[in-house]
Amino acid sequence: MNNNSNKFNTERKLNSSDQFNKTFKSIKSKVTSYKNPNVLFILGTIIILAIVFIILFPEKLTSQNPYSIEGIKSAIQSNGTLAIKGAPFSPSKENLLGTDSLGRDILSIIVYGTSFTVEICFFVVLGRFLIALPLGIAAGVGNSFSNSAINLFNVIFSTVPSLLISIMILKIAFFTNLFKAQSLIAFVVVLTAVGWSKLAGIIRERVQSILAQPFVTGEKAIGKSNFKIIMENVLPHFSPELTVLFFMEMALALSMLMQLGFFGLYVGNIRVVQNSDSNALVNISYEPEWASMLSSSINSFKTAPWTVLSPAAAFFISIFGFNLFGEGLRKKLQSKNSMFIVNFRNILTLKLISKKTLKYAGSLAIIILALFTTFTVRSSNNKKAITAEASALTNWEGENQVLIGSNEASHTADYLKAVLEKTGFKPLGKDYIQAYNVGNLYSINSYKFKVTSSNTTETLALGKDFSLENCTNYFLSGNLVFSENLDIFNIKDFSRFDGSFVALDEKIYSKEAIKNFSEKLQKSSKSLGIIDIISDAEKLPEVTYGSASSSPFIYLTRTASLKLKKDSQITLDIKTTTLSDTGKNVIGVLPGNNPKTSKEAILISVGYNYLDYDKESALKRIKMAIELAYKLNNKDSKLQRTIIIAFWDGNKVDKYSGERYYCANPLYLLENTVLNLDLTNIDTKGDTLRFNTELAPVSRYFAWAFNHELQTNLKNHGIKISTAGNNVLTQNLDVNKDPQAVLYTKGVPTIIAMPSEAKSLTKKTTVNDNFVDILVNTITENKY
Repeated sequence: MNNNSNKFNTERKLNSSDQFNKTFKSIKSKVTSYKNPNVLFILGTIIILAIVFIILFPEKLTSQNPYSIEGIKSAIQSNGTLAIKGAPFSPSKENLLGTDSLGRDILSIIVYGTSFTVEICFFVVLGRFLIALPLGIAAGVGNSFSNSAINLFNVIFSTVPSLLISIMILKIAFFTNLFKAQSLIAFVVVLTAVGWSKLAGIIRERVQSILAQPFVTGEKAIGKSNFKIIMENVLPHFSPELTVLFFMEMALALSMLMQLGFFGLYVGNIRVVQNSDSNALVNISYEPEWASMLSSSINSFKTAPWTVLSPAAAFFISIFGFNLFGEGLRKKLQSKNSMFIVNFRNILTLKLISKKTLKYAGSLAIIILALFTTFTVRSSNNKKAITAEASALTNWEGENQVLIGSNEASHTADYLKAVLEKTGFKPLGKDYIQAYNVGNLYSINSYKFKVTSSNTTETLALGKDFSLENCTNYFLSGNLVFSENLDIFNIKDFSRFDGSFVALDEKIYSKEAIKNFSEKLQKSSKSLGIIDIISDAEKLPEVTYGSASSSPFIYLTRTASLKLKKDSQITLDIKTTTLSDTGKNVIGVLPGNNPKTSKEAILISVGYNYLDYDKESALKRIKMAIELAYKLNNKDSKLQRTIIIAFWDGNKVDKYSGERYYCANPLYLLENTVLNLDLTNIDTKGDTLRFNTELAPVSRYFAWAFNHELQTNLKNHGIKISTAGNNVLTQNLDVNKDPQAVLYTKGVPTIIAMPSEAKSLTKKTTVNDNFVDILVNTITENKY
């Protein structure tokens, strides 16, 4: 008994001694590690965590918009003189790192560009590993094809530097003109292609050295297959170096991007603008990205060094951080007490997956799924609530026909005023309604237009066969003067046209000549009116109202003109109603929240006059504008710029256009209106949109960039865009005559929605379903 007891005590002492030694060694190891900290790993970790924080929370570091442009700054000096400075602006309290040549805040571009720049490098490194890892391992175990491929590419890129090859490829016009998504793919493919072989060579050499180790020879001796040896021996022993290589490759990819930036190559949209002052070419970078900052500012180093030093510093710190982290990680993973290889092997062989692990993983997955579902449902319910409230505001049947000065127009204006007030828009001026005088107007109630010849009578239809330039009560009957040989320029006796209608063909006479002859005819004779036979390509003017005229000016289609004979008798009977002499624009404003850009305004306008046959489309356009107003005021993000919603009266006839009146009597400074988006003619029946963007050129950078972003968003959401030329949405129009272009003549860049050339009815109004949300997101994301 005593012997057993002594033996037990002796074993307990030994166990206690072993436990003490282990504890002592552990404490000693920790103390030693504290005395010799892994400085490289600590500094690298700090830099990489900072990069991750910037990517996740850019708004915490800057309140500036990286797309905002500020071309000039003005200030009153102490001596009372006005000082005006042009971009780039030097560092200040407002712009800590200064601005670039377009007046954009450099700090905000660097902050928001971090995500884009690191994303490019990540995909480049990922692409290299996807190619290099399998080929490098295969070459390491003796695959001849992989060996040949790696050797061939290494010889090529040893002879011609990879940087030079990248420049030669990416300088091709096809690549420089690509938009963001396509450009990103092009850069990833090119930079992956020029860098994978070197990485594959490193992997091959390391695999060969591991396979030469005695423990691998033993594994082969017991009959293990090559695949098992790779999974259980090669990859676990190579895993620390693979992890380190990933971060080192990130540094190399960043370095390559920086070098390409110095040569004017970068991901994103590139536009070259002619500077009329210095006659020099200037690169404009659309997206916030570090390499593009270097490219566009390299020529400004002497005059504005901060434009170059800031992105260069961002590159340097990031490259330095990834290199530090990689080297520090190498030291940490290769230390004696590192369990990385063991854990990696356990993961590959699924040894870490126990019931307990699955239980915790399942619980975590359920929690994440519940949180995601709650967030999604809440977001979806919030969106549905906003959409439902917007739909309630647009639950309006409208009038059968709305013409300027009519009771229907007055009722519509009052309704739009009430709706703007409910959406949260404020009146622009004293009231939502901007009234203006249009004189005495008449609207056609009933009509008869008969052509009688050789005992046959033909009846012509208003809007289909003919229309009137002006209208009042007419009852006119007389003969027709219709001759192709009539010399209208040298007539001395106009009395020959008394009591007759005169028909003139635009195939023979110009429209201007016919107009001039009509004026002379009214002054010098008692003729009944002029009939203008329009050209085949021209449409009848949509005129069912106008001012009084002593004799009518009648537009006739070429098809209807075939009913006219030289002996025809014309009878025109028009009965009209007198309209009000007041037009009513309805305008609301939603102020912006950014002190720097809130004075700039985006004007979104739509005409609210329509005829009975166009009621459905017109009401959809009006309701789209109402929904847009409501959603803009209920969007979570704050508006950077002021938004103006305008409903124009008189949009059917240029002479009484409410847009023309607003242009002559603006309620908001036109020089501060950076864009006019006119939706009066937007197509609501097809699944294709067409815009005129000639009036938003690249020289008006904000409008041009907004147009680009809107195009991109529309295409990404499946809405077809009818284009002409090199991705330019355009349809020719006469700037001096088209009422929708009147604001452009006063300096306001304009984008005009146009009717589609051919309507596709395969879908039931894609535009009305999606366009409003896309436009709201384009405005509130403010990426221009």
